[in-house]
Amino acid sequence: MAKPLPTALIDSFLTWEQLPQEEHGKEVPSTGKSEEELAKFTVDERLSDVERAVLFLTGGQPIQQRHAIRNLPSTIRGRGRPAWDAIAQPLKAALNRMDADAQVEAAQALSEIAKERLMPNADLQACLLPLLCRNINKEKSEEETEGWLKALFELVPLLDKEVLRSEVLSLALSKGDVEESVNSRAICARILGAVAPCLGKDEVERTFFKKAMTMCQDVDYHMRISMCEQLVAIGRTVGREPTSKHILEELFELLQDEEVQVRASAFKALVALLDLLPSDLRKSRVIPVLRDHMQPFDMDPTVQRCIASHFGMMLMLIKSDLDTDDFQLFFSGFKHLCGKSDVEMRRACAQQLPLVVKAAASVNPMVYGQQFHDTLVSLINDNDEEVRINIASQLHEVTRLSGRECATLMSRPVVRLLRDESQRVQMAVLPMFNVTLQHFVTALPDESKRETVLMDIVRALVDLEAGTNRNWRLQANLASVFSSFPQSFSSDQIYEHFLPMAYRFLSGSFAAVRPVAAEGVTAFLRYNKRDKQRAEIFMRLIRDYARGKSFTQRIAFGEIAQHLVKRFSSRFIKDWVFDLCLELLYDPVPNVRLQVTSLLPLLKQTIKLPEDVDLLERLNNAMSNSMTDNDRDVSMTARQINDTFKRTPVRMGGGVSSMDVNGLLGGVASYETEDRKKEEEEGEYPGFTPEDAKELKAEILQMSVKKRVPAAEAGGRALVGRRSTSGEARLGGPPTGRPAMGLSGLAQSKSSGSMLVSPSAVRTTPAAGSSPGLRSASASSPVAATTKPTVFQNSPSKTGLLAGSGPAKSPAPVPRAPAAAATTAAAGSASTLKLPGINKPPTSSATPLARPAPVSASKPATSLTTSRAPVGSVAARKPSK
Repeated sequence: MAKPLPTALIDSFLTWEQLPQEEHGKEVPSTGKSEEELAKFTVDERLSDVERAVLFLTGGQPIQQRHAIRNLPSTIRGRGRPAWDAIAQPLKAALNRMDADAQVEAAQALSEIAKERLMPNADLQACLLPLLCRNINKEKSEEETEGWLKALFELVPLLDKEVLRSEVLSLALSKGDVEESVNSRAICARILGAVAPCLGKDEVERTFFKKAMTMCQDVDYHMRISMCEQLVAIGRTVGREPTSKHILEELFELLQDEEVQVRASAFKALVALLDLLPSDLRKSRVIPVLRDHMQPFDMDPTVQRCIASHFGMMLMLIKSDLDTDDFQLFFSGFKHLCGKSDVEMRRACAQQLPLVVKAAASVNPMVYGQQFHDTLVSLINDNDEEVRINIASQLHEVTRLSGRECATLMSRPVVRLLRDESQRVQMAVLPMFNVTLQHFVTALPDESKRETVLMDIVRALVDLEAGTNRNWRLQANLASVFSSFPQSFSSDQIYEHFLPMAYRFLSGSFAAVRPVAAEGVTAFLRYNKRDKQRAEIFMRLIRDYARGKSFTQRIAFGEIAQHLVKRFSSRFIKDWVFDLCLELLYDPVPNVRLQVTSLLPLLKQTIKLPEDVDLLERLNNAMSNSMTDNDRDVSMTARQINDTFKRTPVRMGGGVSSMDVNGLLGGVASYETEDRKKEEEEGEYPGFTPEDAKELKAEILQMSVKKRVPAAEAGGRALVGRRSTSGEARLGGPPTGRPAMGLSGLAQSKSSGSMLVSPSAVRTTPAAGSSPGLRSASASSPVAATTKPTVFQNSPSKTGLLAGSGPAKSPAPVPRAPAAAATTAAAGSASTLKLPGINKPPTSSATPLARPAPVSASKPATSLTTSRAPVGSVAARKPSK
């Protein structure tokens, strides 16, 4: 019973009489836009993009002009120079009256046009360069100037040298006079650095090299900072000798500048030019300067951050020039920077640690344990999350550089990062975690010792999965490394700890996690060294996923099957996976059928004739059924896959070698080689024991008797009597427009046409008159029943296809497809087999059977002719003589 509302709340409600009444029937004034306002923003829809841009730039509102400027690249793309000629004049006029934000957007649009080369180089030079130079010449704010300069720098590599010299270089030199403002001289410095690589050594030395050296001594520190940033490009253009003689001297002087930012910029430029200097010059001039910077106790934090950000690269370039004492000094300086209270400095040190260890390990392989392990531990336990993320993302490199001490030194750091309280740190560890584990395997060749050492890492991974808290990205990252676990962890560790984790990801996790978890389960099955565990894994895949109650579990099995086909040999797939995949093609849920349909070309690759002719026929029937599926998505996907299915070659056994049905080797030979290699690898691991194999076969066969008999009978009634609706199909009934799944566990006798019901009645001995080369329906393919209603037909070719090339005393029962499926199959969805002796008519003199009369739609479902058994019945009716 609902509680009554409080009195105060009731009193706050207004009755109908208390609502304000309209006075004299006047309408409430509208708050919409007026006709004049609507007319301002109304544009003829028939205008092209170019015409609309011209209209907006000429007389549009500011918001319309901004829109036209932002869309300049898309307007020019595909139209080229004519579109620019139409827009150029309105654009120039609009730029004269636009604010700073619109100017920045226009510069970004022109930069994108130059970067993507939406016009030929000659047109870009003629159209963009005058506009860019004109706007750079004007006095603008720093944001506007930065935008126009970036657009010019994108255009500079596309310009001719003559134009570059006459237009761009002359603009830079004109703005670099002493009388010009600081911003103007800074523009000059930046342009000189941009054009230097395009002009060449001789042109640079002849035109502006001396002026650039003079600008390094500018009275304004902004100019000196700008010139430090350009010295690298100028130095690499003019070469080693001018750099050693002139640029290096300027850098040494700038390193002593009174401004901290100038000193930091000069140190950065010096490190970038170290590889250009000769070795003797580095030893005599550069190393003493760098030694002074390795005692940073009284150094400004800005310079210390710059040193920390470039420490690894600096050490890599000068490692051959250092002696033992120098290494100790540099290592001490780096460790001192790692222990500073400045967060930015520690982040930079964490980023540079692998390069520093790499440079040191090239001289002494044991240097990590002696010098840097304590530093790594301190950074792993840092309070700042970004520091730990930087270390975690490069942990695999540090593990590799630790060498033979990897197992003893790196186990605890790995466990600490896996158990970090921040999931961002854990996600940074996982992408390269397989490489980290591989280094442990290399350092620990003994499997028993490795299992003991890695047990802590196993527990840390289990704790990590327990704390994911439905974070699907973290789960996907963890599942992505499952496939590498068999090379690192033992089979017992995987079976006990990681296999349940993979099952949870497959059953109750997100859709993005299932594919990578399926790959992991496949790897666990493939490389498990205990036969009992392998059998239990595969049995669970059958019961909980291929036959799972939830459709998401059956979809997961489709993803597992895709990886099984890629990892296992064709023999394993045909024996254990083929029937389960075809069974799911008749699942009542369209999403399951959609998932399995994409497997048909992969399954066709595993077939080898003539022993797999029955499997090929069933596969062709399955493709025809999928193309005529009542679900639109399934049928459309099947039609798209049909071309790939038809082009997939079928292997033909020809003695020693193999070829496809067209007699070509091509990709079949490579697949045959890979498949043979897979079989050899599978021989290294124990297969299923005879008892386990028998139990698995029984599990695959029993579903046809216990679970699918009612569905098959319902499908037969729906096919003969009426067509089921799409709603029935989605709620579990047979799909509309196609027959329901037949009894997949029933074996069909080739000699007498009788149907065997129980798995125990399936015979492994081929029927009399059958070809010994053909695959026995009861031996190698336990699920041999077709998915179509069984009719007795007087077709010599089909009788020979099933019964073999020898003489037959009576025609064998042949699955007959419905008209729609037969028409599609005749159009080329199934490969036509031309095997010697198979398509020949039987030599028996038996009286041919008459074709059964078509069933009238008005007759009940039981009014069939004597030559056709009711669909879904357990035993086929024998034909009358």
